[in-house]
Amino acid sequence: MIRYHFGYDQPDRARAGKRLRPQLLLRTALAEGGAVDCALDAAVAIEILHNYSLVHDDIEDGDELRHGRTTIWKKFGVPHGINAGDALCAISYLTLLHEEAVVPPNRVVEMLHVLHEANLRMCEGQGLDIGFETRPDVAMSQYLEMIAGKTGALFAASCQLGALAGGAALERAAAYAALGRAYGLAFQIRDDVLGTWGATDVTGKPSGADILRRKWSFPIVWALGTGPSRDRDVIVRAYAPGATAPDVPLVIAALERLGARNAADAAHDRALDDADTIARASNLDERRTIRDFLAEGARRVA
Repeated sequence: MIRYHFGYDQPDRARAGKRLRPQLLLRTALAEGGAVDCALDAAVAIEILHNYSLVHDDIEDGDELRHGRTTIWKKFGVPHGINAGDALCAISYLTLLHEEAVVPPNRVVEMLHVLHEANLRMCEGQGLDIGFETRPDVAMSQYLEMIAGKTGALFAASCQLGALAGGAALERAAAYAALGRAYGLAFQIRDDVLGTWGATDVTGKPSGADILRRKWSFPIVWALGTGPSRDRDVIVRAYAPGATAPDVPLVIAALERLGARNAADAAHDRALDDADTIARASNLDERRTIRDFLAEGARRVA
């Protein structure tokens, strides 16, 4: 099942996903003067942990497709999906322990702490996201708290682990974590835009899938924070607990008239600006190899 999830049973098929987190980790290690060999196991570990979260996320959201392929739970059943996800989680931590061959043991312990902490924060964010689906309203501050855990935590850990593998001091590694977290916010906001307006051949999921599931994405939270209007009422009715399945095109049209997509783009750009501010304040990423890579990954188009 794990081979199926990663596409290893289809050798002629292009691998899905951009491997953003391991690339970010390796770039951070190199920026801090480390060698690829000292960070490779950590990069593999963060990608495996990310995929564990995807397998469980698909079960929790009932998603039947990921990158255009049938998800594990849909193909093999929910019990197997849960078990495969748990196995990936265990493999992630075992992989990180391989760093003991190239990194001092006390530093490996610190790296394990970072990975466990990120996993906990990610689970907390996912718990908030699931809980939002039955709520009548969600404030923007609550949404930002949710994505800081659900998405930001692993991006923060990617930068922090890369810095630790590259030999950076603990304080400097923590600054890199803040840089990664800011990027994670930008990435999730852009992902929310794709979840609303993205075409199926881009996202691998049905267009408007987030609205159909009543996910509290950035466009929805922002739109419901605007003043009274007919368009806002359309979204209120669609997201009311117990309401019938939302009319997705109607909700999307209301979001567009309210300016939710432009607001999401502006918030995305502010998060990338925050990453620049963090980098300047701590003299991180002086050659911009990390931030330029981050911006390219976040500015995906629907």
